[in-house]
Amino acid sequence: MDNTYNYSLGAKEVQETILVLNLSVAQIDLSITEGDNSVNTLIDSFTYMSQHIEQIQAASQKLIDTTDQGSDELESHRSQLLNETGELSGKMQQAIIAFQFYDKLSQRLSHVSRGLSGLAEIVSHEMRVKSPEEWDAFKQNVRKGTTMREEEELFELIFDQQIPAEDAIEIMKDRMRQRMHEHEEEEEIEFF
Repeated sequence: MDNTYNYSLGAKEVQETILVLNLSVAQIDLSITEGDNSVNTLIDSFTYMSQHIEQIQAASQKLIDTTDQGSDELESHRSQLLNETGELSGKMQQAIIAFQFYDKLSQRLSHVSRGLSGLAEIVSHEMRVKSPEEWDAFKQNVRKGTTMREEEELFELIFDQQIPAEDAIEIMKDRMRQRMHEHEEEEEIEFF
């Protein structure tokens, strides 16, 4: 028994497919725009706060330098100020790293959007959809658009090795967890 299915989409199904692809592209693009606006506001706020923390640290040090160094109470206040500003600075660094992850997400969604647009373009033309050359050119264009290591690896797993999407996702999750673990170990090493 032959398990291959031979089917073709009619004009109505192709039109519906194109509409769904275009809707997906529009939703992704709008989400990226909304996210960019929010993140840009947050980045400006954190930059502003970071500058002021540095000014507070400098003012605290200047205050200590110009007053009596012998006061235990003054030293306690200085220590508390430096500790608090140090903790704030650390939290802000964590937020900046989170913004970098958002930037990566935004880039990926942008690449997905371009891929879906290209797919809609091929599917919308009867001659192009049946052309192996068009599909090869489309895949190469998608591959050229992969700017991150994980995107390239995912492309290779799905297109080159023809691993099912669910399996490819799990492989990539494992690889990413391993890389994060290796990165954490590298940060723990101290050089004297």
